[in-house]
Amino acid sequence: MNLKTAFASRFKLGAAISCMNLDTPANTKLLLDQFNSFTVENDMKPMFSLDNEANCSEPEKYNLEPKLRFDFAKPYLDFSKENHIAMRGHTLVWHNQTPKWFFCKNYDETAGLADRETMLARLENYIKGVLTFVQGNYPDQIYAWDVVNEAIDEGAMRKSLWTETIGEDFVIKAFEFAKKYVAPGVKLFYNDYDTFLPWKRDCILNLILKPLIEKNLIDGAGMQTHLQMDTSLSDYKDTLYAFGATGLDIHITEMDIHNADPSEASMDALAEKYKELFTILVNAKDEGKANITSVTFWNLLDENSWLTNFRKEVSHPLLFEGRSKAKKAYYSVLETVVEKDQIDTWEPSYPDEDYKSHFSPDYFRKMKRLIYHQVNVEPGINLCYEEFGSGDNYILSAQMGFFPVGMQQQLARMGYHVICITIRGFYPSSYVTEDYGDAWYDVFASDVIKVADKLHIDKFIYMGASHGAGIGWHLMLNAPSRVTGFIACVPGPHSLAEGAMSIRQMVLSGIIKEPPPMDPPIDNDPRREQRRAFRAMQIATNPEPDPREKAVDYGRPLLKYKTEEKLVEMLHTIEVPTLILGAIDDPISTPELMLRTAKALPHCKLVLYSNTGHNIDTDLIEELCGEADRFIKQVQKDGRVYEWADKPLPLF
Repeated sequence: MNLKTAFASRFKLGAAISCMNLDTPANTKLLLDQFNSFTVENDMKPMFSLDNEANCSEPEKYNLEPKLRFDFAKPYLDFSKENHIAMRGHTLVWHNQTPKWFFCKNYDETAGLADRETMLARLENYIKGVLTFVQGNYPDQIYAWDVVNEAIDEGAMRKSLWTETIGEDFVIKAFEFAKKYVAPGVKLFYNDYDTFLPWKRDCILNLILKPLIEKNLIDGAGMQTHLQMDTSLSDYKDTLYAFGATGLDIHITEMDIHNADPSEASMDALAEKYKELFTILVNAKDEGKANITSVTFWNLLDENSWLTNFRKEVSHPLLFEGRSKAKKAYYSVLETVVEKDQIDTWEPSYPDEDYKSHFSPDYFRKMKRLIYHQVNVEPGINLCYEEFGSGDNYILSAQMGFFPVGMQQQLARMGYHVICITIRGFYPSSYVTEDYGDAWYDVFASDVIKVADKLHIDKFIYMGASHGAGIGWHLMLNAPSRVTGFIACVPGPHSLAEGAMSIRQMVLSGIIKEPPPMDPPIDNDPRREQRRAFRAMQIATNPEPDPREKAVDYGRPLLKYKTEEKLVEMLHTIEVPTLILGAIDDPISTPELMLRTAKALPHCKLVLYSNTGHNIDTDLIEELCGEADRFIKQVQKDGRVYEWADKPLPLF
């Protein structure tokens, strides 16, 4: 007995899958053996369907009818068609993972937002294009679409670029367009998270579902069902029944239950939680309280769950783990509809070869271009950047690339508006063929100012690590009036006694076989071990650098200062308040080097951490961000790097 068979008389059972699942045979076999529906976890969200290069390069041609691409979606659609398994379409309209340029005049992020009529035309033609492609090439594969996702926030309609350009009726308009072009029999859904919260339940009912029902535009409500172990299932049941009472179909669209404790007792509790949850779903269906027609888990295996990154701790939220092993929760779910003695032990015999992924790292290169914003800084040179947070409290950072979990993202969560610029010569920014000689860092620093100008940012904090901090030194010299403070992680700078070539280029050129060990071993700190493992995984999945990237030798910063004396003399002239964050065990930017730098700077605070190394900015994220936050607030208060007591301490 499997899941899809056990629940076949009640509702479809599905799972979300990613490109990595799709390219791992054991994962697709588990999907086909246990489920009769699936959702694409990411690759059919708006950013993957909107052709950024075509639209941004020919805005006049595509201004009202955006050019679409389906290279990300096709592998899933082909899989669905070849294996006769149904799909949920996720998602057409969302405030997240929709590129900002789509909302701008001429698809130019520096030109301001497009007007309502332009955006209505873009919205209609985008929805028309997606539905027409799918229905024309893959008829009957997608049985339901999440037309709009997560439009409610903080007791009202969520403020987003959709409401800024079209208005709060963008939801109605999206459903009108979807209804106009959808094939007969395909259901249209509104989807949201935390629907069990009473205030959110009421908002969704009154602001979304009832107006759409009155206009006969909607077929169903999606309850995402991302739960935690302490989530009230009584409140969940109330929402299920309230949504069911509207007469709409109900889909459980993204089910998981976060649990960071893998102990046997905790997994027993997870199994009981799932049993209670599925009992509610089965009873609601059987008693006619809610017409549930589909239930989808948000991925197949614990190891693939998005929650580990989202919650910043390893999560064990699903029914399967490891080599397709069924957890106790799997059996507890089956027990809600099947007698216990009729349930078989799930022991798949997939060969070892099936657990080897055929996933291509080039996927991440393609995705980077979609995630990043882009500005043209000079003819032939486009710089890409990521944006985290909002508001006028800007932090700019520039490097070859950024890890998805680091100081930049944490500072954005702390209220800062962080712009992370990929320097020229490195994907997804423009490649370069010119060798700037000793001026590479001056060019990089100039590019930071050009991006700031394009984004209308006057003054900002600059933050950089390693070579990114090297760019900061050139900013301090070339544009000190624009930078209110400098947060320098493992910044050197090196004297020419150590040579002019960067460690990176020494490795690429074969001068050294590999860089020195960047980080010391960690003593009993699972959180940091996990972060290092994540960093190693990211590096391992990175594609081979383009030959044009390998050819870039930007050297070391401040190459024109030929002696240690000249370098220290220059550091004495920097007036910008500086926070240096360093590591005792850093073999590149050594404590001695940073102490020399701190002594030379007139306005500097130096903080050194033990038991960490050159990758400190992804190792001790919260600690460094706490220091950075205190530094920024103090600099913004009175320009000092230290706090001046309002009441002097008494002298003894």
